Amino acid sequence: MNDFKQKLDDMMGDTSEQERRIKQRVHENLRPPAKKFSWQVLFAAVAAPALALFLIFTLDSSDLLSSDQGPGVPYDPLDDLAQISALQKKQLLSVVEHEEFAKLPHFDHVDGLHYVDKEPFSLEGSSDAFHTVIERKANLFDEVVYEAGDIVRTMTNTTSHLPTYVDVYYEVIAVPGDRVVLKNGQLKINGKPLQSELMERYEERGITIAGGYDQLLNAREYFLLNHFPASETVQGATITPVHKIFGQVVGVATEERSNSIYLDYLSGELTGDYTPEQYFDLYLYDNLLGFNTLPQTPAFAQINRLGELFLEAAYRKTVPVSENEVEIRYQYGREGVAEHVFHMKRDAETGRWVVD
Repeated sequence: MNDFKQKLDDMMGDTSEQERRIKQRVHENLRPPAKKFSWQVLFAAVAAPALALFLIFTLDSSDLLSSDQGPGVPYDPLDDLAQISALQKKQLLSVVEHEEFAKLPHFDHVDGLHYVDKEPFSLEGSSDAFHTVIERKANLFDEVVYEAGDIVRTMTNTTSHLPTYVDVYYEVIAVPGDRVVLKNGQLKINGKPLQSELMERYEERGITIAGGYDQLLNAREYFLLNHFPASETVQGATITPVHKIFGQVVGVATEERSNSIYLDYLSGELTGDYTPEQYFDLYLYDNLLGFNTLPQTPAFAQINRLGELFLEAAYRKTVPVSENEVEIRYQYGREGVAEHVFHMKRDAETGRWVVD
């Protein structure tokens, strides 16, 4: 016992019992508390592995973005191309329901970025000959110009991958930035099954969607499907570049009540006083339809982008050179894209503007 302890005992008596209790409390405070048993913790520990196994066996792997999963079994378009082409040749691929167009606005004048489809049709309750009015888009290469649900025309036959056809009305299903997954006839947009009136029509009519995609659409691509598919057919779903889509169906015009250089041309009565730009559009339209009835120089006829020039009408302007001569200039406002310049002169005998 040291001197301090001896003095403390002399002053306060024996403190051994108090010291023992203090040491015991300190020891109890420093001891970690005993863990209480929890049924919730036990249940979670048991359920977690079971849930993981359930998800592994029930999740559809096609719901996931599979672009980083490595190689797979490629889709071969030749498996469906022959069948689709055979249906088209026999005119069995589509059944166009023209009455659907009756709800569209009627155009008294078809000009500017609008033009008419070459095929006339009739509507119930009217003796007029109708044509659909198609709108070419401005800012074609600078914006997303079509929306899902738009009805469009391609105006050109294509055979790469799965085909598109000039006489088919297509519906826009997906737009730039959307991810398209099509496997074994099952179509998903951005990871979800597509829900639309068109999909209901396909299901009710027993129509198969052909194609194989797992792709993010780039800034120039749209995903199209036949808007008027025939029952019990195979329809090709196509990723189509914007310069192969020749506009949106926005209305109807009639041969009897609408004014248009296109309707005059189709009826063989080009008697109006048309502008140089209208005539230039008509030259492109004539070439696009494959009629080639307008006089043109061999150099102009051999240009391989005449269809695209018709589509790109919003990028051009007319510059007068003289009273009877103009320049048609395509200016895209994009670095590295050259402008196109064409000359037109008024024919002294007919008064019509012709491409020089």
